[in-house]
Amino acid sequence: MSSIAESEIKLFTESIASKSANTQRAYKTQYNKLAKLIATDAIHQNSEKTLIALVNEQTNSNSQQALLNIGILIRKLYELPVDKMVKFRDRNKAKIQEHVKETNKYLSNLPTLKDLEDFTEHLYDNKEYLDYAINYLLLEYNVRNADLAIDIVTKKKDMNDDTKNYLWVAPKKITYLRNNYKTSDTYGSKSHVITDKKFMLAIKYLLKCQKQKNTNKICFFPSVEQAGYIVKKASYQNLGSSTYFKIAVDTYRNDLQKIKEMGINRGTATDTVIESYNINNL
Repeated sequence: MSSIAESEIKLFTESIASKSANTQRAYKTQYNKLAKLIATDAIHQNSEKTLIALVNEQTNSNSQQALLNIGILIRKLYELPVDKMVKFRDRNKAKIQEHVKETNKYLSNLPTLKDLEDFTEHLYDNKEYLDYAINYLLLEYNVRNADLAIDIVTKKKDMNDDTKNYLWVAPKKITYLRNNYKTSDTYGSKSHVITDKKFMLAIKYLLKCQKQKNTNKICFFPSVEQAGYIVKKASYQNLGSSTYFKIAVDTYRNDLQKIKEMGINRGTATDTVIESYNINNL
């Protein structure tokens, strides 16, 4: 690494030192992504035009915004002009908001969160334990499809693959460990302790079912490859995980603390949750 790059990284790190640990981690992840795109030693050596062109190559609009924020921050640290990048970011933001509005027009007649909760209880009452467990985790922890590719284990030592997600079943609790989810590189592994009696019974049933041979019952959580299809099929009216999250966000749209909590669960920045998932953003 050149001295120019080291100096930039030091200056960048100092500039975000007052932010929370999660925010620092997110900023550093985006800095590293942008640094890999450039042909020079340091980001500030690139013109606004070059940085905009590199960012524009990214297909995901939210990813573009995150990279633009880093580019703007770095150039400001070196007292370089950012007007063109700010204008591009603002236009991009407007496009994202318009896309969200258009998408949400098709989702304005969604069921309520209570409908989803009642459906989940119905699954439990009918002993559809796998579908119940999927819906429980969707509602309780606001997870995505891949988060539900889970291995059930009874010993902590068996959670030995940091590319997998686990439910560790202990006598009085279940630990839900998420290693493999969309933003794990930014937010790291997430662990949740579950003591809900119905959920524990359902998972213990699935565990027992998995140990039986020649059974036609569905006892296993899906693989990562199958997750999208299986989760959608298990959900209420085939709505899927993203729409479940949108319903939850709309339900708590006036409770910022709850929105933050859901964002932490999912591994999504609060601003992104509000802008991209609020069905009232019409």
